[in-house]
Amino acid sequence: MRYLLVAGALAPLCGSMAAAATVSPFLLADQTTDSVVLLRDLNGDGDTNDPGEATTYFDASNGSGLATPTGNVFSLTQASSGAVFLGDGNTDTVYRTLDLNADGSANGAGEATVWFSATDNASGFTLNTPNGIAEGPDGALYVVEADTVGNPSGDYVYRTIDLNGDGDANDEGEITRWLDLKAINASSSPFQISFDGDTAYIADTAGATPDVIYAVRDADGDGIIGAAEVSNFATESANSPNLFDFSVAAGLGSVWTWEWLAGEDSIGSVMRLTDLDGSGAIDALGEAREVWNTSLLGDSFEFLAGFSMALSNVTGELLITSNAGSDIGDWVIRLFDLDGNGSFWGEGEWSAVLARSENGEYPQRARAVAFYDQPAAVPLPASLPLLGGALAGLAMLRRRRNHTA
Repeated sequence: MRYLLVAGALAPLCGSMAAAATVSPFLLADQTTDSVVLLRDLNGDGDTNDPGEATTYFDASNGSGLATPTGNVFSLTQASSGAVFLGDGNTDTVYRTLDLNADGSANGAGEATVWFSATDNASGFTLNTPNGIAEGPDGALYVVEADTVGNPSGDYVYRTIDLNGDGDANDEGEITRWLDLKAINASSSPFQISFDGDTAYIADTAGATPDVIYAVRDADGDGIIGAAEVSNFATESANSPNLFDFSVAAGLGSVWTWEWLAGEDSIGSVMRLTDLDGSGAIDALGEAREVWNTSLLGDSFEFLAGFSMALSNVTGELLITSNAGSDIGDWVIRLFDLDGNGSFWGEGEWSAVLARSENGEYPQRARAVAFYDQPAAVPLPASLPLLGGALAGLAMLRRRRNHTA
């Protein structure tokens, strides 16, 4: 058995969802180009492999003066405000970016800030490796950090929020240790986090112990997660060694997972986990369902290192990545449920929306992926055009005086 429980009947993704040819815009963190790339299906042909459809969203050339902020981006998400947050593993920093002028890039001056770092936060919190970031229902940004052998001081989930509106969460009281994962499992090694309503789902590879997905809910609203507020939503076992690894995406009534490495049969799976009986755990027949796997790739693509996945609760699209370091092994595939049966086995339900073997450039090493909604341009304050006009008039008056002097 390749997965925990046999497939069962589940509700469709989005009812009678119409087929969507155009791929929704998305962001991709590329570990070789050291950049976050914006992908847009400009001609509506169902992929982003055409010239001009991949552009740089953010990198070291940014005008905000941030040195090497994208050297190893492990995590990526867009918040409801339109701001994009990225966690970089080289600088061990979470950055906040916002495309203020709606030009498709956050490289302009003032469009990026250090949101959370060990050196800048007033509370003195460490931040080892920001493996996961997600916005909670309260508007706060939750950051999953995994410690290292050289610095075994973490495995926390931090709750971060900008209370004074200065564009960061480094000030006193803006960061709290929401969850101590090492207190639950001393072998903790957490990665992605995703919210569905007020419940957070956290993938933890847990060292030598079985991988687990935690379900976490702040039931008493005190801002700190106690032991009774964490449960094992899904746990790998000897019968299901390839159920999940780093990737988790919650929404549409389920938790979705994507394997990091293929199993003994060289197949990597996307799983849909649905708590059908309301027990709070995946523990009954039909609650774990394999909805796609890499056997469909044929000879056109190969798979290695599925670090990330992203789910759109609006369109039902699911993006998954492969990071293999080869032309046919570096890709982003979109899964889309055309027949409404809750899986992606049907014809046309999966497609390579970004593949280096097809466009010759991206991705080179796909690490993190997230859907992207272009924010509207931020208008200038009403006083600024008036001030600009006044200054222009003053300059003209000075030129006239100089000319007649």
